Amino acid sequence: MIVPVDRRLHPPQGFDFSGRWNCGAGASIAYLEVGNHNRATGGATPRLSGPWTEIRESQDGFNGNYFVGYDRDKSQFLMIDADDPTSISYFTEGWTGKTLMLTSTNNKDQSALAHRIQYVVNDSHQFTVTWEMLEGTDWKAEPSVMCNKVEHNH
Repeated sequence: MIVPVDRRLHPPQGFDFSGRWNCGAGASIAYLEVGNHNRATGGATPRLSGPWTEIRESQDGFNGNYFVGYDRDKSQFLMIDADDPTSISYFTEGWTGKTLMLTSTNNKDQSALAHRIQYVVNDSHQFTVTWEMLEGTDWKAEPSVMCNKVEHNH
């Protein structure tokens, strides 16, 4: 899952994607760990210049390591799979209230189907993600996934 983090594109109401998250419910829960380039999450070693965010994801035996950066000139997030050197770009017009929409750019070198991802900040410890796939000329939404921040006891 791409997490739209960039210090130049601030989420609403001081929300912060950094930290650990549980996303989903029941038997299928994804675990996300989001850190910045200066404070890596301990997975793949960052070898990228500039402000990149490192994301580690695990769910049902799947483990992923990604780097996400924001190109302000193109208004695009770029996600790089650290384990498989492929990337995908997402266009965004930025935050509208508590909602951010990322739309795949489908460059000719990208093999992913056209899709978009909507993020809604519910409160400082929770956000909802909805994936939508383009079917013909209509966007079809998948069931939304709620992500809850995991608090650390000190």
